Amino acid sequence: MLSFIKKEKTELEKLNELKFQMLENLRQAHKEWKDSEKYFESISDPDLIDYAIYEIEASKLKYVYLLKKVKEWNKEIEMNIENQSIENISANS
Repeated sequence: MLSFIKKEKTELEKLNELKFQMLENLRQAHKEWKDSEKYFESISDPDLIDYAIYEIEASKLKYVYLLKKVKEWNKEIEMNIENQSIENISANS
């Protein structure tokens, strides 16, 4: 019984590490997006405006993509937890 608890805790720790890394990537993407907007606001050279717009759009798309993946991952984890709870209830009955 103890080995099962230890194994479960290890899996939970892995999930927490993955969640932390995903959220950190999301935070970094948001920072890049905001930094690119600040850069756009600070330039006046017409040759750099297109580049700055490209950077804003690219960083925004990256952020939106990562946000979507985090939401999908959270939904998947919730479904797995519900399924495990149902399986545990069925097994105990």
